[in-house]
Amino acid sequence: MVRLALNAALATTAPYTLSLLAVTAAAVNGGFRAGLLATVLSAAGVNVLITAPAWRLQPVPQAVSLVVFLVVGAAVSWLGSNRLEALRRIQAAHQALEEREAQLRALSDNLPGAMTYQAEGSPGGRTGVLYVSANVERLNGVTPAEVYAAPDTLFRRIDPRAAAHLLAAEASAVQTGQPFEVEVPFCLPDGARRWMRLASQRRTLPDGREVWDGVQIDVTEQRDTQEALRAVNAQLEERVRERTRQLERSNQELTQFASVASHDLKAPIRTVVNFLQLLERRAGAQLDDRAREYIRVTVDAAGRMNQLVDDLLTYSRVGQERTRGPVNAQEVLEGVLRDLSSTLQDRGAAVQAGPLPPLQTDPVQLHQVLLNLLGNAVKFQPPGRAPQVCVQARPEGGLVHVTVRDNGIGIAPEHQERIFEVFQRLHTQEQFAGSGLGLAISRKIVEEHGGQLWVESVPGEGSTFHFTMPGAEAGA
Repeated sequence: MVRLALNAALATTAPYTLSLLAVTAAAVNGGFRAGLLATVLSAAGVNVLITAPAWRLQPVPQAVSLVVFLVVGAAVSWLGSNRLEALRRIQAAHQALEEREAQLRALSDNLPGAMTYQAEGSPGGRTGVLYVSANVERLNGVTPAEVYAAPDTLFRRIDPRAAAHLLAAEASAVQTGQPFEVEVPFCLPDGARRWMRLASQRRTLPDGREVWDGVQIDVTEQRDTQEALRAVNAQLEERVRERTRQLERSNQELTQFASVASHDLKAPIRTVVNFLQLLERRAGAQLDDRAREYIRVTVDAAGRMNQLVDDLLTYSRVGQERTRGPVNAQEVLEGVLRDLSSTLQDRGAAVQAGPLPPLQTDPVQLHQVLLNLLGNAVKFQPPGRAPQVCVQARPEGGLVHVTVRDNGIGIAPEHQERIFEVFQRLHTQEQFAGSGLGLAISRKIVEEHGGQLWVESVPGEGSTFHFTMPGAEAGA
């Protein structure tokens, strides 16, 4: 019935042409296989329903129409399936892009204490906001809708005194092509004043438009902390200056006191010694051996007292005399050996000295350090042992490491730090004479030069004293 109804209206090839619509729809929506199936079914339908069925060889026009229909149907199926795949890829890419955009918006909208924006300059010098993150409301007290409606809303929040600074930074960024970063105060609707860091960079879009990608960060707490630190530092510096002034006054007073005390203490000592010696000369014939011994002990004690006063004065003055320069340490060492020559000869001491490199120091103070260390090396010896002393030096960075090694009585580990304290003696005056200030003075001199003084020792085998001082090159 369908065939009889359509025969009068359709030509022989017209049904194939109309069937291509079904083939195309099947290929686009179902793919290549669906298109091929639609082509075969359409060809069969046309031959069975529309044209008279002919199972024998058909006339040439009808056969050509059938072949052309099958070829075109296969081609349409292939093209349709490709379009379907392309549409699927486009849809997947679009979905991925939407998801990515949603992720970026979520990140941008939830940046703690910060917001992002994108602005575009428009003709007439006006600025249009293309995008602003939701944090704009938390930072500036305005909604994104208000910013889109009035792009200068954010600019009006800037303290007018700082607006020129921002405009100058933008102009410099335009000229140099570099991003800019400034900190300016914002005045919020609630009256609060917050410091914001604005960082932005100009970028050209594919269509030629130029936009600014930027971020605004609230740095109020950071600046408040910096201001608080500056205030604390200023207070500390003032306290340090005041403390320094107090110490300088105290040092001056102590110096004056030490000088006066030295003079006042040594005067009665000299009087006692002078009168005892006068007594011994005038009444010498009337004095027995015990009385002469008393006078000798008293004079010796007065001499030790006089030396102690001199050592205390020297200790108090260490660090006040700042005259330093390149010093020929080898010459200073040779001078020390000359001062100790009689002692070295009496004790039969053997000294291996130097060479010492030049030092950045005061020659008098270096002389005192070496004299104390060499004198102790010769003095603190067991009975009957000839002193053997070795003085060496080696560079260590900008310092020179000097060692004084002896074969003396040694120092127990628990006393190796104590010997550098004032008035700390390990032996009686009868065993080894001295004021107990030599090593304390030496350490103070070395530390005033930025060095260190320490000892390594084995009881009964000897000691090695180490000290460091700046080399002459360090002060060049």
